[in-house]
Amino acid sequence: MTELQAKFVYPKDFDETKRYPLVFYIHGAGARGTDIKAVESTGVFVYRAHHEDFPAIVAAPLCYADTWFEIFEQLLAWVDKTARLPYVDPDRVYLTGASMGGYTSWQLLMSRPELFAAAAVLCGGGMYWNAARMKSVPVHAYHGLLDDVVYPEESIKMVNAINRAGGKADITLYPDLGHNCWDYALIRGDAWEDLFSHKRGELLSR
Repeated sequence: MTELQAKFVYPKDFDETKRYPLVFYIHGAGARGTDIKAVESTGVFVYRAHHEDFPAIVAAPLCYADTWFEIFEQLLAWVDKTARLPYVDPDRVYLTGASMGGYTSWQLLMSRPELFAAAAVLCGGGMYWNAARMKSVPVHAYHGLLDDVVYPEESIKMVNAINRAGGKADITLYPDLGHNCWDYALIRGDAWEDLFSHKRGELLSR
């Protein structure tokens, strides 16, 4: 089995004896391959490069296959292992992903809802009939209303299904954007304040 490469970026003055929030970033189809540098131009890293005070570790795996779903079990094992690193705060593990990575983010949430404090899912879709599995995780979806690659209805159906199941899901629909909503949600920074406002298990204590 091919080893899963990943790009890590750490907060300023990182200290292994402390615990930090962790953001998993799952990239889209455009970064597939074997060159880990491909993920460095994606939204979370562009934002991080201009904000030295970014409080979290960023962990971004690289998809060497045609789709994440071909290697999903390997990705899931890597996520489990990374979340257990001793300098990760288990109550502040976050997830975001765009396009193909948005679809994969929904699937990760369904597979490991107990792991994540919150998620920001961009221009993706998933198995909305199984959305009840995610009702314990606050989710914010982002989508361009002019998206003709992944239709905005995909995000709308996921958000509606989570809320019908008793969860907490919000959606931002950008009226003038097509498929690329990540420049706004991640690079402009729309997603970060909301994402970091959550801690694991907060919905279970309501």
